[in-house]
Amino acid sequence: MWLSLIIITKMKNKILFILLLFVIQTVILNTNTISAQKLKPTDVPADVVQTLEEQYSYVKVTGWLKEGGTYIANIKDGATAGKVFLSESGEWIRTLFTVPTSELPSSITDYVKTNYPDFNISMSCLEEKENENTHYYLEVKPEGIGTKPSVLTFASTGLNKLLTREDPDDFQDPTVKQPDKIDQAKAAAAEKQAAKEEEAKREAAEKAAAEKAAKEAAKNAPKTATTTSKPATQSTKETKPKKEKPEPVVKDEHGNIAIKANTVPEVVSKSLVKKVLHPAELNWFLVDSMYIARCLNQGKKTAVYITPAGVWEKTLTVMPEESVSGLMAKHLNDFYPNWRFKNAVKEQRADKDDKMMVEFYEKANYKAKLVTTVFFDKAGKLIRTIDPDYELGGGVQESEEDDALNKYYEKMNMELDNDDAESVPENVKAAFKLKYPKVNNVEWREGDYMEYQAIFYSTRGKEICVFNNYGEIVETWVMGKNENLSATIQDYLKKEYKSYKLKEFYSVKRLADKLNAYKVIIVDKKTQEEQELWFNLSGKPIEY
Repeated sequence: MWLSLIIITKMKNKILFILLLFVIQTVILNTNTISAQKLKPTDVPADVVQTLEEQYSYVKVTGWLKEGGTYIANIKDGATAGKVFLSESGEWIRTLFTVPTSELPSSITDYVKTNYPDFNISMSCLEEKENENTHYYLEVKPEGIGTKPSVLTFASTGLNKLLTREDPDDFQDPTVKQPDKIDQAKAAAAEKQAAKEEEAKREAAEKAAAEKAAKEAAKNAPKTATTTSKPATQSTKETKPKKEKPEPVVKDEHGNIAIKANTVPEVVSKSLVKKVLHPAELNWFLVDSMYIARCLNQGKKTAVYITPAGVWEKTLTVMPEESVSGLMAKHLNDFYPNWRFKNAVKEQRADKDDKMMVEFYEKANYKAKLVTTVFFDKAGKLIRTIDPDYELGGGVQESEEDDALNKYYEKMNMELDNDDAESVPENVKAAFKLKYPKVNNVEWREGDYMEYQAIFYSTRGKEICVFNNYGEIVETWVMGKNENLSATIQDYLKKEYKSYKLKEFYSVKRLADKLNAYKVIIVDKKTQEEQELWFNLSGKPIEY
């Protein structure tokens, strides 16, 4: 009986210890730093609040802090606590979500046990940052007050490999036995003695080499004098100068020929050095009045645009798949399951309107190598999408060797042929801007009944807002994920439209009569002919 009580007591203590660790992590994540300032919701700028609502509309905000120029929103998603960090201008910086140590992958906890024995995991989170994939963030430290933690990050997918490890300056590796003072003294004395012996050997070798060189010089001196006194009777044959090979002609994708580096103004060259310290394989081009430096920067293909006055305008850099940030990857995973990465190009601009282009293959288009392209802003928000059907006039098969830099601006400037922006009344455009102040890339369509469709992309994906001629919103459409279409509608399509496949569907709200419906677009598998169907919220076909 006493044995049973002891076992039960130990189990309770272990459970309490695990619960205590989780509570400590939550408290740490939600505890203000010394320099942080508590804020009332009314003290937070509207741009900051709007960004938070757009990206995390589903969470509960429990409080606001300000640390320096950064606003920090304490949030809760169910039982999970988190922090969202935003700039004063409303740009997203990063997000942390608490992860109990009991829910960490075993590969991560095994790494900590092996490399940090007797250390505690004082903080474990999922971290999202710009231009980085979502990853685990851990702080581990030994017991004791005032000890500094080691910071570790791990991939959140695959084998959860270690990404970064930062140990404090006074860190002593717990896996290595630390020598005591006596051992240290012996090692220092042995090292000093070895250095003395090495110095003596070096001096002896130098002395021997000097003596040998003196003997050789004395021995060869007469021969040298005789030889030099003889007149030269034979003239050396004149060697024909070798023909210099012409320098290879370097061209860019538009046929522009590279110019010589010595023709580039010094002020332009100096401007490049400020952006790229050690450019490799550098070639200069002069396009119109813009100098473009194409090079490798830390192994990445790069193009730097500089004016004749030496003013840097923008830089394009080909980026690896790891540069796709957590928010970007979340959008791609939500709307393009099983997508495969092809290219990414980052555009850094002097006006700070940075962008990222991501090219990838959708699952259905992988064999045909048809590329889908999306553009994100620097906070990871969607700007626009270019489907394969629209690319370069329709259904172009991409090559694996395509240069992402060569296509960046071509795709960035692509517009659909039937964009009706010029025919949209100014009051309609003004009404759209008032409703969606942060949307810059919008395509307009004019309908048959004096209505105007604004097509754009938000954090929810593709949206369509329909205005009447007076600038009033008539309908709103939001594209849904195909797998989320109701089972009732899917069963109806399988039964009535066997030769068709689902292309896309929208949730439609008609504001005048408060009618909600689904618009479903299907495509004939053989003819590729599209057809529109309408359903009510119960999944029954309706006339719209």
